[in-house]
Amino acid sequence: MHGLVLEGGGAKGSYHIGVYKALIEEGIEIKGVAGTSVGALNGAMIVQGDFEKAYDIWHEISYSKIFNTNEDELNRVAAGKLSKEDISYLIDSFRGFFTDKGLDIAPLKNLLIELIDEEKIRNSGKDFGIVTVSLTDLKPLEIYIEDIPSGQVVEYLMASAYLPVFKTERIDGKKYIDGGIYNNLPVNLLKNKGYKDLILVRTHAPGVVRRINSEGLNIITISPKDNLGKVLDFDRETVRHNIKLGYFDALRALRGLKGHHYYIEPIKGENYVINYLLDLDEERIFKLKELFKVDSIPNNRALFEFIIPKVAAILGVEKEADYEDIFIFLLDKLAEIYELERFKIYCYDELLNLVKENLNLEKNNKTSIIDRIIEKVDLLTIFTKGEIIKEVGKIIL
Repeated sequence: MHGLVLEGGGAKGSYHIGVYKALIEEGIEIKGVAGTSVGALNGAMIVQGDFEKAYDIWHEISYSKIFNTNEDELNRVAAGKLSKEDISYLIDSFRGFFTDKGLDIAPLKNLLIELIDEEKIRNSGKDFGIVTVSLTDLKPLEIYIEDIPSGQVVEYLMASAYLPVFKTERIDGKKYIDGGIYNNLPVNLLKNKGYKDLILVRTHAPGVVRRINSEGLNIITISPKDNLGKVLDFDRETVRHNIKLGYFDALRALRGLKGHHYYIEPIKGENYVINYLLDLDEERIFKLKELFKVDSIPNNRALFEFIIPKVAAILGVEKEADYEDIFIFLLDKLAEIYELERFKIYCYDELLNLVKENLNLEKNNKTSIIDRIIEKVDLLTIFTKGEIIKEVGKIIL
């Protein structure tokens, strides 16, 4: 049985929705969910079997569905266009946290009352745990659905998501705050239930992520390389981008796709790449040696000991990457430079041919980077990484 752990992060939680869409399509059954803050809210919808509703809510999100305040003001705040009055307003909101003032999130609570079906959650047959912190008792609460008093599921979900700038309510006279200040990625809630196969969905939002002993656990981590935006950035375009990103990032993790920015099916393995490089003709290797100023070294040694490591460094590839990783990363970076469509799954040859088309268009330009290299000067001080990467692509590909 698979368990799903959803990291908190406010608006960044849109990423969860794309991930879960991919899990459904890949036929992965989730038997338990644990989440903090927005992870708890999304988790509740998943456990009760209403993912489609959750998807629609996120896809059509607006500030007015979350906050009871002027949407134009919030759009200005999200866009970073803050006046002195805006800044004072935010400061007052933060201060108001201690006096039950702050951003009014009554629309969010009303939305949860409408969407959350407590009986569905309790009768789902799935484990469900959330995290919040009691300010009144000065202690964290990591609780399961069976620990929540009847009729109070929405209240506890809200308690898990109370950011400091939100207007808070009390549950049985006690005041709560966002669980992210204690445990923003509650892996332990499912581990303690006996789950061994876990899927962790990161948002990299502010909050505490506690270490956990992963011995004996089979963990798949789905994590964005892109910035998901700000915690309170409920801009619809940003949210829809994050949903799409979560979907494709999940497919990368689940299917073993390659690529950094793009999603590429693996090629024929490292030996394929090594053989490809060994088959490069002398003219191409000479151009590479000239580009990187590698003189008086035999071709193959120059290629594998100097040129490829230099290319990897320029690309920012991790040191433990193999030749296939470096080759794919080069292709990925060129696709990004030429602004090829990102959100689709490419087979290697398909993306290679698209990149080659763009490289060939530039080859028709009479002046290449090599022609502009000044003798005995490090090319990295003259040309952008993008220019160098394109030139390497023209030669190798």
